[in-house]
Amino acid sequence: MTELMPSRRILYIAAADAPGWEERRLMPRGSLTDLLAQELDYGENRLPKPGDRLRDYSNLQDPGNGVTHGRDGDWVVMEVEQFVSTSGREVITCYCIFEPIAPNWQTLNRQSNDAENQSLIYQNLN
Repeated sequence: MTELMPSRRILYIAAADAPGWEERRLMPRGSLTDLLAQELDYGENRLPKPGDRLRDYSNLQDPGNGVTHGRDGDWVVMEVEQFVSTSGREVITCYCIFEPIAPNWQTLNRQSNDAENQSLIYQNLN
């Protein structure tokens, strides 16, 4: 069985001197981490660039129960470093600064997986 390996690992790191430490994630033992987010890229998607904002996701009606909304977050990419291994896999490190903005939550559009909708989709395809 062939294991699918990501072609890129993208790390978003809080710059060492970045304010906003109160907004950083806690590790299981309660210590702060400078790792804000991690993404695995299995394709050839666009690389992050300076000025990009990390995205925040939440369920505004039922927190902790899935994701229904997204918004541009408070962390902004200020520098990007790219490392390529001899196997061709990449590690992208994005150093970020904290620049809070007013939240503008947007509903995420998701397709329903219930049987009735799937049946309608199947009927429309035939």
